Amino acid sequence: MDQVAQLAQVAQEQLLSAWAMLGPVSSKASEAFVLAGKQMEPLQSTVMAAQVQLHDYVLRLSSVLAVQGALESISEVGMVQDLAHASLGQRKLAPELLLWIFLSLVALALLVLLVVPKAKLAVWGFFYFFLARDKKPCKPTDMKIDKNSPNCKRMKIVFIRHGESQWNSVFNKGWKIFLPFRLVRALIKEAFMLFQRDSLFYDSPLNDQGMQQGWDLLAFLASQPPGCREPGTCHKPVEQLQVEDIVSIIMGDAGDSLLASSILRRAVSTALLALSPRLLKSTFAKDRVHLMTALQEISRNVDTLSITRARTVPKVPVDEAKMKNMGDLMSHWYKTRLDHRQNAGNKTLGMKADKRQKQFVKWVLEQKDIDCIIVAGHSLWFREFFKSFMPKSSTHAAKTTKMVNCGVVAFDLYRTVQHSTEVIRIPPESIKEIYGGFEGKGKKKKA
Repeated sequence: MDQVAQLAQVAQEQLLSAWAMLGPVSSKASEAFVLAGKQMEPLQSTVMAAQVQLHDYVLRLSSVLAVQGALESISEVGMVQDLAHASLGQRKLAPELLLWIFLSLVALALLVLLVVPKAKLAVWGFFYFFLARDKKPCKPTDMKIDKNSPNCKRMKIVFIRHGESQWNSVFNKGWKIFLPFRLVRALIKEAFMLFQRDSLFYDSPLNDQGMQQGWDLLAFLASQPPGCREPGTCHKPVEQLQVEDIVSIIMGDAGDSLLASSILRRAVSTALLALSPRLLKSTFAKDRVHLMTALQEISRNVDTLSITRARTVPKVPVDEAKMKNMGDLMSHWYKTRLDHRQNAGNKTLGMKADKRQKQFVKWVLEQKDIDCIIVAGHSLWFREFFKSFMPKSSTHAAKTTKMVNCGVVAFDLYRTVQHSTEVIRIPPESIKEIYGGFEGKGKKKKA
């Protein structure tokens, strides 16, 4: 016990010695705190003055007869009284208190819009769903076109529809009785993406089946025999070409072509995945995917809204970055092979389908030394494009039927001016199904 007492006494002496050494430091710290407090006094005074001024403003605003009457009417609502009683212990709220609560909720909503990246998109998606009039394509005509006219210009076009999306997994696949369970599971996943530039619903990416469909398309394109063997074949119209000739053009082995895509990620990923062999043989300066708002899907659903800002490139979806044997390459393509100059951001309420169709046609016809445009896009956009520029009297399936997921269809697009009228025309006889083609009558259609 004596040894314990001696050790305790030694420890006490050391502690007192350390405290004595810290004395000057603690004194300086105290002085620093006092000085900081004095420097904060003007800011505190300003904050208090602002609070008083805001309180006075709320009192004066709540005393305005029109505002006071509205607030009193709101306070009489049963649900409001129940909430007030549950949270504040009183059923009747004074007008100024109700106004304070309302302004606080507005401030909280604005804070969420600033802090949460996708909050603004969620608000825009809500209003767009109810106010959009997107499905307004160009009106078709039966005007004849003179292909031999000196002012007639022709361009080969290849449409590639994207693979299945996460949106399809939730809403379009499986029994409807299990839809609520699929939706809840998707909402939980969405909650974990709240602060990320990713989503299952907005700008819906490919699902597992969609990625497999992209692989299958890649395998088909890579397995075709060489085409365009005769000199000049690649410059002929689609109407005169064979499937292997068009595949050679798509793969960049013949002719001069450009790649374009909707700004939505499922279309971008389909293009990058299926056309990887082509991209591996070239550089960004020679071969890139032009992202175009003009190609954004025709619909009011939130999966047709982009999460990518204007003049930027999208971020590779998480699941695709983890794709076996292809994830690293997909991430690389997203960073190095996307051209954002035609990305004007999300479609607006005034940017209806007909306007986007005209923008795309204008861009196509402005291309120099190019004889084919390869487009990755969406079923409704493609169908409405065929409907707009094929003869009105045509009964071709392209006007009424969607392309299958990862389907490939080629055709010729002509433009001429006849009697001071511009005519844009897709001859029905030029439409050629390369892979997959159009959905059959018995197949389920996916948006």
